[in-house]
Amino acid sequence: MKKYLVLILVCLTLQAFSQEDNNYLTATIIGSGSPKFNVDRSGPSVLISYKNTEILVDMGNGTQANLNKLNTKIRTIDGLLFTHHHLDHNEEFTPIFIQSLLGGNSITVAGPNPTTALVTNIFDVYNEDISYRLSKSGRNLNDVIDNITYKNLDGNETFYIGAIKISCTEVNHSIKTLAYRFEVDNQSIVISGDLTYSKSLPILAKNADYLIMDSGGAIELGSNRAKNRGNRANTRNNTSNIQKAHVNLSESSQMAKEANVKNLVLTHFNFTNVDEEATTVAIRKNYGGTVLYAKDLMKLPLRLSETNISKVNSALNLTYPIVDTGVKSYYSDLETISEPSIDDDFYGQDANYNGNQPSYTDNKNGTVTDNVTGLMWQKDMGLKMTLEEALLKAENSNLGGYSDWRIPNIKELYSLILFTGKVKGTVAIDMFIDTDYFIQPLGDTTNGEREIDAQTWSSTEYVGRTMNNNETIFGVNFIDGRIKGYPKYNPRTKNENKMYFRMVRGNTAYGQNNFIDNGDGTVSDYATGLMWQKVDDGVGKNWEEALTYSNNLKLGSYTDWRLPNAKELQSIVDYSRAPQTTNSPAIHSIFETTEISDPNGKTGQYPYFWTSTTHLDGRNPNASAVYIAFGEGQGKMRGNLMDVHGAGCQRSDPKSGNKNSYPQFFGPQGDVRYVYNFVRSVRDINETTKNINTTQKLNKETKNRQQAPQLKNGRNNNSQSSNIAPSFENLLKKMDVNKDNKLSKNEVKGRLKENFDRRDINKDGFITEDEMKNRIR
Repeated sequence: MKKYLVLILVCLTLQAFSQEDNNYLTATIIGSGSPKFNVDRSGPSVLISYKNTEILVDMGNGTQANLNKLNTKIRTIDGLLFTHHHLDHNEEFTPIFIQSLLGGNSITVAGPNPTTALVTNIFDVYNEDISYRLSKSGRNLNDVIDNITYKNLDGNETFYIGAIKISCTEVNHSIKTLAYRFEVDNQSIVISGDLTYSKSLPILAKNADYLIMDSGGAIELGSNRAKNRGNRANTRNNTSNIQKAHVNLSESSQMAKEANVKNLVLTHFNFTNVDEEATTVAIRKNYGGTVLYAKDLMKLPLRLSETNISKVNSALNLTYPIVDTGVKSYYSDLETISEPSIDDDFYGQDANYNGNQPSYTDNKNGTVTDNVTGLMWQKDMGLKMTLEEALLKAENSNLGGYSDWRIPNIKELYSLILFTGKVKGTVAIDMFIDTDYFIQPLGDTTNGEREIDAQTWSSTEYVGRTMNNNETIFGVNFIDGRIKGYPKYNPRTKNENKMYFRMVRGNTAYGQNNFIDNGDGTVSDYATGLMWQKVDDGVGKNWEEALTYSNNLKLGSYTDWRLPNAKELQSIVDYSRAPQTTNSPAIHSIFETTEISDPNGKTGQYPYFWTSTTHLDGRNPNASAVYIAFGEGQGKMRGNLMDVHGAGCQRSDPKSGNKNSYPQFFGPQGDVRYVYNFVRSVRDINETTKNINTTQKLNKETKNRQQAPQLKNGRNNNSQSSNIAPSFENLLKKMDVNKDNKLSKNEVKGRLKENFDRRDINKDGFITEDEMKNRIR
C-alpha cells in the first residue's frame, strides 16, 4: 500500500468565464513555461482578475496568443506588473504596452528597477510608430500619455489597482525580483516570481489561498530519477561558483509550509510533462497542503465538475477528504482574541490551520455538489418524514436526473457542518450550514417547537440504546451545531418519529477509514490523509492545556502535532462500536483509549475528547469548545444517570473551570460536563520525514523547543527548559513596524505585550534581542 499521498492536478476542460466567477479573485495561468521554447507551455505569465479589474503579471512568449484564446482584450487590462526583468518574463511587454497605449485605457505599469527605463525606452524607440498609429484616430501621444502610470518598486510597497490590494516584497534571485500578494474580500493569491529560498516570501504569503511558485527541482516524467539526481549533483559540483537562481523542491515546500498556504501551485516548467507523483513525494517532506501543477490556461480557484471530482479523488487516493470547519476567528477560554502566534497562549486552535476549505457548486437542478468530498446533495429537504419513508423516497428519486440517491450516514452528513454558526440556547443566530447553497428550516415555533427542533437525521442507527431503552438514530443539528442520538419511536405513542432528511449520492467510500498501525505509537488513515496518536496520555485537561499538550507532543519522530478540529476528530469515530454492545469506546480497536469511571463511579465509561474548535453557544459564546464522546453521551435526568446522546455524539464543554468542581450536570437532559477532557493529537501524513537522520531530528527538536507554547506557570508539558526565548528574528518580522530592529510597546501584541515591562530590562521603552534572551520569568 502506498504510504504517501499523491496530490495531482486534473486537467480541466477550458470553459468561458462565467458571471459568477467575476465575484471571485482568480488567477489564470497564461503561461507555465520557461525560457526554453515549448509549444505546450508559453512563457511565464499570470492574469489576476476580480470583477472588472485585470492585472497581468509578467509577459513571456505566447502571452498574447493565450490571452486571445481567453477572449481577453489587452485594452481591458488595468495593470502590467513585472516580477523581474529577465527576457522570458517580459518578452511580449513591448507589443502589449503599445496596444494598451493605443487603446487609450488607464493602466499601471510597475516592477523592480529598471521598469521606468523600459517604458521610457519604448517611447524613445517607437515614438514615430506610436504617433503614426495614433494619428489614424486623430490623436497624438499627449492625448494618451496621462493614462499611463509607471513606476519602479523597491519591494515594500502596498498599492491598489481597482479593488485589488497589492503588496510586494523582494525575494532572492540572480537579479532584483519581487513577489506579489493580491487580496480582496478575504481572498488572497501570491505569485513568487523566480527565486531561491527567501525568508521574506512566507511572510508575504502567510495563510494565502494560493501560492504560485517557481517549480525548480520538479521531476520530468519518464526521466531516470537516480541519474537526474546524479547529474544535478555533478552540475552543482562543476558550477559551484555560479550563483544559484532557482529553488529546489525542499526550499519551495519549506516556504509553503512556513507560510501555511492552502494550495501550492508549481509553474515555470522547462519541460512539458511533470512526474507529479515523484515531485509531490519530495514536496511532502515539508508541506502537507494541496499541490497543483500549472498548465497554460488553468484557472484558480478550480471549479470542478462532478466528473473531475471523481478523477481528483482517485488521483489523490483520498476517498474521505475532511472539509474544514470554516472557522477563521480566534478565541481564548472567555473571549475573542487576535491571531495567536506560536509563542502565545491558545495557539494551535482551529483557525491556526487551514484544511480543505468548503466549496460548493449549485447545479441549478435542485442539487448541490461538494467540490471537496465529491458528494452531491439535495438542496431542499422538503417535509419531515420517518426513516423508512426517507429510505423509500431516496430509492425512487430521480432528482437532477440521477437515480442513485441514498440517505447519508452520519459521517457523510457531518461533512456539511460549519462552525461559523452561532446559537443561544434554543434560539438560532447563524446556521451551522452554508445557507447560500442549502435550504435549512427552523423549528415551527407557532406549533410549539423550538427553533432548534429542525434536526437532520442520518441513516446511522445507534448500536446501543438511549434514555429509556430507546432505539436511536444519529442526526446533525445544523441550528445548534451538534451530533445527537434521537429516539426512532415516540416513547408515548410508539409511532415512528419524523424528521428532516437530506439525500446524497456519489463517493460511496466517503466515511470509510483506512487505518494502518505504523508501529511507533502512531496510526495513519490513508482515506483522510491524517496521522493519529495511537494512545491517549490518560490525563484530563482543560482546553488551553489540551492545545499546549498537542503543540508540544513529540511522537514517532514528528513534532508537528496539533489538537484536531471537530470534523477531523469525528472522522475516527466507529459508529458500529459502543460500551453497551462491544464493551469498548466508539473507535477502531487499533487505537487505545483510557477507561474511566462515570459520575456514579461505575467503570466501563470512556472519555470525552477535546477538539480545537470553539462552539458558539450560550451566554458567553466564546467560552465552550467542541468535544466528541467516544464513550456514552451521558446525562442525569430525574436523578438517574443514563446514556442520553449516544457514544459518538458531539457536544461542547466549558473550556476552563475549577477542576475540583467537575463533573457537573447541565441543561434539560443533565449533560455530564467533565471540562477536563482527554486528547488524541493529529497531524497531516508526511511519510518521508519518518526516518529523518539524527542531525535532522536534533535540529527539528531544538526548533520545536524554541517554538513550544508555554503554560502560564512557565512550564511546558515536555519538561524542557522554560528559559528558551522565542526567536527574536521571527518577532521582528511580525511586529517591527518601523524596522528599527527593536520592539516598542505599541508594536508588540499577545503575551509579549502583557509582559513588556518585565522584559524591558533597562526600562528604555524598547525590547532588544539581548533582553529577550535574558528575560526573567
